[in-house]
Amino acid sequence: MSKYIYGINTVKEALDKSKRKIYRLIVENSSGSKLMDIIKLANKKKVSVQFAPKKLLDKLTHYANHQNIVLEIDEVKFYSIDDAIEEFFDIKSLCWLAVDGVSDPQNFGSIIRNSACFGFSAIIFSQDRNCQITPTVEKIASGAVELIKFIRVINLNSSLEYLKSKGFWIYGSSPSGKDIRKINFNFPIVLVVGSEGEGIRIKTLQHCDEVVSIPQIKEFDSLNVSVASAILMYEIRRRI
Repeated sequence: MSKYIYGINTVKEALDKSKRKIYRLIVENSSGSKLMDIIKLANKKKVSVQFAPKKLLDKLTHYANHQNIVLEIDEVKFYSIDDAIEEFFDIKSLCWLAVDGVSDPQNFGSIIRNSACFGFSAIIFSQDRNCQITPTVEKIASGAVELIKFIRVINLNSSLEYLKSKGFWIYGSSPSGKDIRKINFNFPIVLVVGSEGEGIRIKTLQHCDEVVSIPQIKEFDSLNVSVASAILMYEIRRRI
């Protein structure tokens, strides 16, 4: 099944790196000269290029900020846990992320981008309790979707237990957790981050080997989940 993704960086990265089937590139009639680099990349990849009025691009993207360029492409591929593990030669230093109930596309897209930046190679999330990989999420992720393996599961807690049986250590994030600077991390690792309002569910925290926190000024509000995930991933990654 195909969908329409949009935005200059998103489209360029998809054309350059995606393993998904690409059907066509759609460019607003008067923007060809400004987007010539992407058009040339599409030609190199043997992707059909179509010029169209802005109203068509508006319709295909539901009036999103498409930047005058749209790509028709297959949906993201979803992996099983076992298939994702098999993609890596050595799992001993793997860093994966699990997302427990993030509902805001802006946050989810930013988390995907953070994961790519800090070398977290897979993201696990629920098919019912989490934002899905929509065109909006892909736009916010700015092409990082092409660098991540996505594992969409029915039950996150059961999946965490299965990952433990495969040798992974599970670390949850919570303001009540232990100072992350004092943690001696074990690898391979799954970092679990929670929803914007409630954080990680209590049942999910119970499946974590350790719960960690970011030290901050106590009287200030907690960090946004996408910002917190970036700090946590950086701190974990620098320990390898």
